[in-house]
Amino acid sequence: MNGLRRLAARFRGPGAWRAWTGLSLLLLLAAYVGYILARNGAPEMDLRALLARITPGDVALVALIYGLTLVIAVLAWGLIIGSLSGYWGWMEHARIYTFTSLTRRLPGPGTFWHTLGRVVLYERLGVPRGLTAVAGGLEFVALVLGGVLVALITWPLVFGGQGLSPVLLLIPLLACAVLLNPPLVRALIRRVGRAAGTPPVRYRQLMLWVGIFALIWCVGGLLLFVLVRAVAPIPLSLLPAIIGVWATAGVASTLFFSFLPFGLGATEVTLTALLSQFVAPGEAFFIALALRVILTFCELGYGLLGGLLYLPDLIAHRGPFAPPPEPEARQEAEKPEEVYGPAPGIAPK
Repeated sequence: MNGLRRLAARFRGPGAWRAWTGLSLLLLLAAYVGYILARNGAPEMDLRALLARITPGDVALVALIYGLTLVIAVLAWGLIIGSLSGYWGWMEHARIYTFTSLTRRLPGPGTFWHTLGRVVLYERLGVPRGLTAVAGGLEFVALVLGGVLVALITWPLVFGGQGLSPVLLLIPLLACAVLLNPPLVRALIRRVGRAAGTPPVRYRQLMLWVGIFALIWCVGGLLLFVLVRAVAPIPLSLLPAIIGVWATAGVASTLFFSFLPFGLGATEVTLTALLSQFVAPGEAFFIALALRVILTFCELGYGLLGGLLYLPDLIAHRGPFAPPPEPEARQEAEKPEEVYGPAPGIAPK
């Protein structure tokens, strides 16, 4: 009941436009998927035949690629939280990241439990709550910016077929230049990261994080390509387009559909609509569903592994590392270009 009230509250107040926009897009995409299925005669899907196309080797390769994305994501998260807190226990970063990923499957808003889990576990290691929360905000910004970059660069392939026009390439490159200009990025980070005790973040640091998340989106697109190719024989030349499909669907789900519990099929509807340009609509729908199932098991599997690694410390009620050392004071001459710093007039905790 509380979950329903929380969901209904998202459609009221100043930020309700986001929820209504996301819901409208989801309904439009669902209508489009229904249209293309009806236009093609709503082909019957032989689930047994489609499932037979996916071999255990394909599933193992998808799980392996997911593990690679997880390693890169842990690297990105460790760089962010380490830069803010001075804590560089990489094994602990990996354990907390994988363990808290399980909370995304809890009832209610998964992001809330995910963030709360990180805050609690890092606080046991001496990292202030505010720093962990700000690090999560920076991670979200870098994740979205990285996905938008990949989507912009590949959108001529996603929406314009396999042909490449110099004009179509020029537009996304100009959009990327506008998106990554320092004043706009600084404004974004000030909105997310202005908190007492938050150390300054350099522009080039943020660009490094964005680049790592862009790589994660590309590797995720490779994962989708492996599954698509297992179901439908598509050429290797379509890999960049499939990467664009993955990034576009992921960013759309993150920005517009995140208010829905578990996405409620938003990602699957978006993937079906975009993949229908490259494979049969019925196959696209099956691929989207199969991907959700496989990724859920991968997420649970790696999350349980992280939980097992963390179990001894949870039982002992302690963290294996000492609290992080205080960041060394920088000399004035060595201070880098800052994107944001502590709010003026507020003493760090």
